[in-house]
Amino acid sequence: MPKHQRSLNQNEKNKVRAARADFFKIHKRKKSTTKDQHLENDSTTTNKSLDTMASSKCFKLPGLTSKKPSSTASKTPLIIRFYDTDVQARDAHGRTQEEILSWPDCELERCHNYIQMLFPVPEGSAFNWEAPIIDREVMDAFRTRGELRSRLRLSFERMLHFYGFKIAAPSEEISDTKAFEVEAKSDAVQENRVEDAAKAEDTSAKSRSRNSAEEEASNAQDPMEKNNEENTAGECSSVPSSPPIYCLIRAPNWRQSFQTWAVRFDHNHLRITRILRCLRILGLQSECDAFFEALKLVYNDPSFNISERTMSYWTRAVTRPLYIAPDDDRIEWLKEWEDEQEKLKLGKGQGQDR
Repeated sequence: MPKHQRSLNQNEKNKVRAARADFFKIHKRKKSTTKDQHLENDSTTTNKSLDTMASSKCFKLPGLTSKKPSSTASKTPLIIRFYDTDVQARDAHGRTQEEILSWPDCELERCHNYIQMLFPVPEGSAFNWEAPIIDREVMDAFRTRGELRSRLRLSFERMLHFYGFKIAAPSEEISDTKAFEVEAKSDAVQENRVEDAAKAEDTSAKSRSRNSAEEEASNAQDPMEKNNEENTAGECSSVPSSPPIYCLIRAPNWRQSFQTWAVRFDHNHLRITRILRCLRILGLQSECDAFFEALKLVYNDPSFNISERTMSYWTRAVTRPLYIAPDDDRIEWLKEWEDEQEKLKLGKGQGQDR
């Protein structure tokens, strides 16, 4: 009979039992039996042979390995190692950040257990119990390490493309039409406005007398220019007087991308809430604000019909104190952190007054 197929003798069985007991830290043994005395005598040789037994074809104990894991890596939260350029750890499903970001848009839409890894929050997820959760250590790491925030920004920018947005380049003029793209509204809405303006002007012109018409014509404003000014004012009603540092505009693929999520109810609305909250907690406040401004423009666009409930959750994610989640969960350690920040501000203010 081949060696690897033979049965274990009693001595070998005793070694396996001793090794298993040592591995699981089970040391409850009876006192006065020949069998237990034999186990005690073999315990010294058992510890020396664990690595050999783990690699043997005859002995495969679960969890045994000859390579000791790094204590430093095991203590560092997974989300930090996932975003650390030098580590690039894999998530619970064996995927790196680079692999996820390389997915096509259809895969990002179809898969539901990656968004919690890319954008963790302090609250748990009902859709992915294996997702990491932000704690104080994670937040402090991202807020103090620029390379972690840079990697998080890559995830954000990939999702921006998925949702049909892009970052306005510094060389682009942040004007009414550049920053918020008058053409973003549907062609049908735009053409109707032009036609309505033209009809109104035509009716007004017929009611004038010939003499007054000649006088007014010299001072009349071109209807198309007037219509463009009205459109521009409507688009930029929420534009700040000075352009934001991080400005988003609609990408060339926005029409197709908006069909996925710019509807009354959609699972992407929950994803967007998570993204906004994650960016804000982990130190990407400018990105969070710019994304929220772009979302508000879509919400206010009559071409789309996003629910008020959805907009209320997006607003909560951006405007509430950090320790209060959009669904009203309270995170105590975030409350303590915000209290610390408030005390620091008060201390600085008192120092400047002196």
